[in-house]
Amino acid sequence: MVRSGEAAPVDGEVLEGESTVNEAMLTGESLPVVKHAGDKVFAATINGEGLLRVRATGVGSHTLLASIIRLVEEAQGSKAPMQRLVDQVAAIFVPVVVVIAVLTFVGWWLLTGDFTQALINAVAVLVIACPCALGLATPTAIMVGTGQGARAGILIRNAEALERAEKLDVLVVDKTGTLTEGQPVVTDIINLVPQKIGADETVNLPAHFLTLAASLEQSATHPLATAIVTRAKDDGLALVTPQNVVTMPGRGVSGEIAGQRVAVGSVAWMETQGRTMAGATAAAAALATQGASVVAVAVDGMVQGLIGIRDPLRATSRAAVARLHALGITVVMLTGDNATTAAVVAKAIGITNFEANVLPGDKAAAVKRFRDNGRLDGSRRVGMVGDGINDAPALAAADVSFAMGAGSGVAMQTADVTLMHNDLNGVADAISLSRATLGKIRQNLFFAFIYNVLGIPAAAFGLLNPVIAGAAMAASSVSVVMSSLRLKNWKPGKD
Repeated sequence: MVRSGEAAPVDGEVLEGESTVNEAMLTGESLPVVKHAGDKVFAATINGEGLLRVRATGVGSHTLLASIIRLVEEAQGSKAPMQRLVDQVAAIFVPVVVVIAVLTFVGWWLLTGDFTQALINAVAVLVIACPCALGLATPTAIMVGTGQGARAGILIRNAEALERAEKLDVLVVDKTGTLTEGQPVVTDIINLVPQKIGADETVNLPAHFLTLAASLEQSATHPLATAIVTRAKDDGLALVTPQNVVTMPGRGVSGEIAGQRVAVGSVAWMETQGRTMAGATAAAAALATQGASVVAVAVDGMVQGLIGIRDPLRATSRAAVARLHALGITVVMLTGDNATTAAVVAKAIGITNFEANVLPGDKAAAVKRFRDNGRLDGSRRVGMVGDGINDAPALAAADVSFAMGAGSGVAMQTADVTLMHNDLNGVADAISLSRATLGKIRQNLFFAFIYNVLGIPAAAFGLLNPVIAGAAMAASSVSVVMSSLRLKNWKPGKD
């Protein structure tokens, strides 16, 4: 029981009650979110005025908050490839400085015969060349950058992903749940048979087709299947248990209901199966031109009805795509929908590159193809954004992968970057943060190297006292830290 004003102690699902929950500590959104039965709540979020009865789905280290803490800790403790290069330079830099110090001592002693002066100058070389600033340049920037990302709802798995995100050239985007709301709804049910079945003129054909489709789809997890089942339940239709169900991922499902062989799936699949279309192709094309995904219902080998399903576009998708284009990134949309529907969605969002009729198993191959078709030097970097279980292979194949926070656990575990906001703007923010962080690292390294390049010769020629050299060395380390802290000025939406 989560009472008014209390923090939810666990992740869970609301069983009873209605209230508003403040999720700002997870998502950064100041407005509370309305929760009803069936909605998810997360540990440490604050309940509003209502009383919620919640079934625990994640406790202790298995809560979303605990996973966020782990991701941030791992990211801040990881090394970027640039840091490994700095470590290699430092491994050479230190013995070289020792040699320079020895030569400084020997040279001054031979030239002046003053042992004390020679020793002071040699010590000054060692002090001024202390590679503290060099060592702090990368980890301080990464720590501040990943912390800023976490505050903005961008969880970066490791520093290597942060560095790769800066170099992205192409971003492959899954349509459903990424560019769209991810909650499709049934908007059209079209009859393709006479208004009676046999001698029975009392049959409501739209309800009949919807019952058949929902009965077959009730065990599926695809968003379109969920939309069909939800509509059937909302209409109060009684679903039945089908027999001999066969599922074809990305195509459809078939089975037996009341002695009839029923199939539900894409129009393209129905055509390949040789099922009589009876005008379905033209009707499906008309729905597709309106931006609907079309599901055909076939009974005993003949398509008898069409179900039009629309997934509303996210209000921020078009602006997010424009931001990505402004960042110099080519956005490519992948979808299992037909080409006509895909073209309507792509045009509405401002995407010129898209691929339709892409099966779930083909998404990873598409990502690899985009990556392999890069420039001759192999420098092309491809990112992938997804939210479902079927996106996990494609996410793993990408150079940098982004998962929406409302997506499946598999997608979030596979991705390099998890976005707590279900908004493509989060990807643009992550790339912007990556570029800001890497730019700060390069700036830190530049000044650290310049400091040593100027300081070591000055000390070797006796122009620096060890006391002044020590103060300058400390000042250089402080300046690098202060420079990294300026990343706190980075804000979401700031490119």
